[in-house]
Amino acid sequence: MGDTLYAIYRVRDVVRIPPSLFGMSLEEAALKVLTEKYVGYVHPEMGVIVAIFDVKVSEEGRVIPGDGATYHDSEYSVLAFKPIVKEVVEGVVVSIQQSFARISLGPVEGIAHISQVMDEHVIFDPQRRAFIGERTRRIVEVGDIVRTRVISVSMPSEPIGRPRIQLTMRQPYLGKTEWHKRKRIEAK
Repeated sequence: MGDTLYAIYRVRDVVRIPPSLFGMSLEEAALKVLTEKYVGYVHPEMGVIVAIFDVKVSEEGRVIPGDGATYHDSEYSVLAFKPIVKEVVEGVVVSIQQSFARISLGPVEGIAHISQVMDEHVIFDPQRRAFIGERTRRIVEVGDIVRTRVISVSMPSEPIGRPRIQLTMRQPYLGKTEWHKRKRIEAK
């Protein structure tokens, strides 16, 4: 597959249906089990598993002595998010601390260090929990929609960890989306 942030994979697996779910259809039970098991899981090649869908389950199951569950061959689709270095992404600022902003990219969060927020010296305002450009007085605060570029990605060694994503807003047309809309209006 090409370099994209989201990808859909088709997976074959064996799913364990516990007795507590025997009242559901096999597909519903398998979807519930697979979602609980894999959504949020970090796969080394696929990335962060965001959703499971289109589950197909073999009606014939197997029983293992001493285990009341049934085991079924299954096939399902996985929606995965894998951040890629140099990709431009939009997100929402969810917190600002003295040295960085945490930005939600949907299924994961990225970090923009204070030095990567603007092309000028930036001051942290602890009362507003905001970054302010010293020269332009531009402000970045919680709730702002920002356009960023991924500058590094570190995938966790454990499947339950989260990728560490570092972001920059210091390139043309990055930062708060309204900064660039205003610039175009002023240029007319």
